[in-house]
Amino acid sequence: MCGRFALSLVASEFADVLGVPPPEGYRPRWNVAPDSPIVILRNTGAGEVALFARWGFLPPWTAQPNDPGRQINARLETAAQKPMFKAAFVKGRCLVPATGFYEWQKQSGGRSRPFFVRRVDRAPVLMAGLWRRNRLTDGSLLETVAILTRPADPLLAPIHHRMPVVLPARLVELWLATELPVGLVDELLSRAPDEPSLEAFEIGRGVNDPRIDHPGLVEPVLETDPPARLL
Repeated sequence: MCGRFALSLVASEFADVLGVPPPEGYRPRWNVAPDSPIVILRNTGAGEVALFARWGFLPPWTAQPNDPGRQINARLETAAQKPMFKAAFVKGRCLVPATGFYEWQKQSGGRSRPFFVRRVDRAPVLMAGLWRRNRLTDGSLLETVAILTRPADPLLAPIHHRMPVVLPARLVELWLATELPVGLVDELLSRAPDEPSLEAFEIGRGVNDPRIDHPGLVEPVLETDPPARLL
């Protein structure tokens, strides 16, 4: 799954790295939590734009902003068939950029060890997402988003059995296309040779508190320990 991530690009490098200007009010974040506004990239038909959407996808049938059925993740294997995500899978595909994401490894005794996962080359990861716009009871519109997940790769499987769908560069345009290409979902479920190489390392427990948000969260617990890498 994906329940927390970082997007720590400074505003001045945002456009150079992601190809579009940041949305108004953007600032670097190291502890992005559910129910907060997150940056998404989507195709408007006139090109890609970056904007904010609330992380916590609302069902199509609700007009309540805090509906208990909202979801932060959607399974790639089933999202296209589920009533909640079906329409968004057709016309609401987007990207969720991150400089890395967090996963927790369950331990005996109820404690969990947090890990930070990022690209080896430190470039942002582009996670596949679904967004939709709901009209609320007060007449306002709210855009919400869920991050798609898939079975974990060998690097992450010992930490958690699910991971975000990280798109290789050649599939980004296809994912954002007006029509979903045939076979793209199957390709995303099978790790492509050109997917970015990732590394994972244990970090401190400060990330467990969503109120804590600073660069120190992504520092390794033991800097002498090399990160595990998926090549």
